[in-house]
Amino acid sequence: MGTGVHSARPPQLLLVVGAVLVVSAGGTAAALSGGGSARLLLLPLAAASAGASAWGSRARLRATEETLAASAVALAVLGTDSGTPLLRGSVVPPLLLAAVFLALARLLPRPATWPLAAWLAGQLAALRLLPGVEDGAARTAWLLAVALAGLGVAIGARRVVARVALVTTAPWWVAGVLGAVATAWSAGAPARWASAALTVAVALELVAARQVRRLEPLLGPPRAVPLLAGTVSGAALCGALGEPGPGAVLLAGYTGVLLAAFSAALLTGWVRGLLLPAALAAGGTLVVLSAGQLVAGRRWVELVLLLLLTALPCVLVAALRRDDRPVAVPSAVGCLAGAALVATATGLLPPGAAAVCLGLLYAASLAVGLVLDRDTRRATVVTGAVCAALAAVLLVLARDRGALAVQLAGQGLLSSAWGWHVWHTRDPEAPIEGSPAWRAGAAQLVLAAWTTTALAGWSVVEAWSLPAALGLLLAAGPQLGGGPSWPAWGPGLVVAAVPSVVWAVVAPGSTRPVLVLLVAGAVMGAAAWRAVRAPLLVAAWTAVALALGLALVALPLPVAGALGVGVVLLAVGARRERYPVAGFGARLAEMR
Repeated sequence: MGTGVHSARPPQLLLVVGAVLVVSAGGTAAALSGGGSARLLLLPLAAASAGASAWGSRARLRATEETLAASAVALAVLGTDSGTPLLRGSVVPPLLLAAVFLALARLLPRPATWPLAAWLAGQLAALRLLPGVEDGAARTAWLLAVALAGLGVAIGARRVVARVALVTTAPWWVAGVLGAVATAWSAGAPARWASAALTVAVALELVAARQVRRLEPLLGPPRAVPLLAGTVSGAALCGALGEPGPGAVLLAGYTGVLLAAFSAALLTGWVRGLLLPAALAAGGTLVVLSAGQLVAGRRWVELVLLLLLTALPCVLVAALRRDDRPVAVPSAVGCLAGAALVATATGLLPPGAAAVCLGLLYAASLAVGLVLDRDTRRATVVTGAVCAALAAVLLVLARDRGALAVQLAGQGLLSSAWGWHVWHTRDPEAPIEGSPAWRAGAAQLVLAAWTTTALAGWSVVEAWSLPAALGLLLAAGPQLGGGPSWPAWGPGLVVAAVPSVVWAVVAPGSTRPVLVLLVAGAVMGAAAWRAVRAPLLVAAWTAVALALGLALVALPLPVAGALGVGVVLLAVGARRERYPVAGFGARLAEMR
């Protein structure tokens, strides 16, 4: 292989050096002879070089035909040069050269030089024509026309020509799109729509170019080009649609919603993979820009209407395409929640009614979550949970504690029921563990109970401690019946017992000590019957702590101290004694 490479280098070097000498000699001779008409003498030399390139093509001398074709192009350019600045000369010479090179590309298809030269000459003509276009809309149209032509060349040409055409088209595309978007937002109706249409055209052609394998290395990640194309198209369309006023802005936003929704619902196969990312980006841009305009203009009614209308196509997509439900359902819920919040913030809807709407959205999201797969329901349920939290926040800000208690209680029962259903439909072999829905429902029920306590003005400690204890027990869920007893029963029972014992000791003279002892005895009996360790021990220690506390408070200090020391010594001695404590310890160890 090395010998072949080295043997191929000398002929190629000779060809390159010879071409450079011929072109240099021709250019120098024309310059020394005074330029002007003398340069036209280079054209026959260029024709001869092109003929020699044709001979090399027939002889299958690849390097020879390319080198001679490049020489012909250089000589032709020098022969038509009038000595004026490159970008300020006449348009006619580069146009003629582009036509000649294009004809040679059709007659001699093997050399890549001819189509490259035709495209570059055409660009030179376009650049020379550009300063004469003074109108902004016409200038933008011209830029985008060149970009359309360049992308067409890039899509249809061979690899080298395609890549050069794409790289040289990029400045035209960027400048044209920026100018078109600006025109779509500021010019009159005809120029707006023309600029928007051309922007969509060059955007779609760029998406088509992204599908050409030979252009992939120059266009980045697969989704970058569709997102860019959709964004610029949406920006231009929003400017064109939103010109008359708020109603038109609303129409522009809803057009974006329909574009995204129907694309997601109807596109299939390779067309879906090609156009869906661009359609979603365009629709999203339309919605965002329209919403921004409505917010800036304080058009709250139109904004609420836009959010409500946005939810409808999302529901349609969720109904038609099962695979898109994990995205469509949360989007619909989010739009409806946003509409409720905007309506409340602007005085269109009272906080209580908005809280009810958000609670209904929470219920709906949980209901839809039941028909979704366990792996795809997360976004829907989380969106609903956000609605539930927002409902509570609205009622807190409105200082409507009665409605807040009812709202929290309803949402807590709903969350607990949903968690219970999900647990019953789980895999039977899955480990027993608490559900986030159970914990959320328990927290909501505890807050509802505390709110009710505050409204009623109750001062007893159990009005606050018992709801918290019941909430901790509810949060443990199925672990109460089948899991280890301490993690499930312990926290709730301790929270229920400690405040009551402390209050019974520090505030004597009430019936609380008797009630605490009765409850502790009942719990010990039930726990021993069901063989559950944690309730048995908590109840027993509750009774002991209450008795010791009452004794310490009632007896004089020396007697109370002696009693405390004696109890500690008795406990240590009982623990060290093997019989009959060992039997109780063995029985206790058998409990869960």
